[in-house]
Amino acid sequence: MLFRSRQCVVVEDAAVGLRAAKAAGMRTLVTYTASTAREDFYGLGADAKLSDLCATKDGKALTLDAIFGPIEKLGWESEPELLRGIKD
Repeated sequence: MLFRSRQCVVVEDAAVGLRAAKAAGMRTLVTYTASTAREDFYGLGADAKLSDLCATKDGKALTLDAIFGPIEKLGWESEPELLRGIKD
């Protein structure tokens, strides 16, 4: 099976990596630190951002289903939103 770049989700923690992933046409989930929390990752094109992969803003653990579930249900072509209701 051949995958396209839009069928990738990159987990990144810096703006430079986010820019590289977006330039390659990939979807991005940004994890940020206290020193990068004020960066405008959404303005740079991030599809989602979280402070911690271990827990979401509502205290639930982040699962692969939370990331890929909407994509699996709706299909890659529909460009479903990543982490709907979970991202900060």
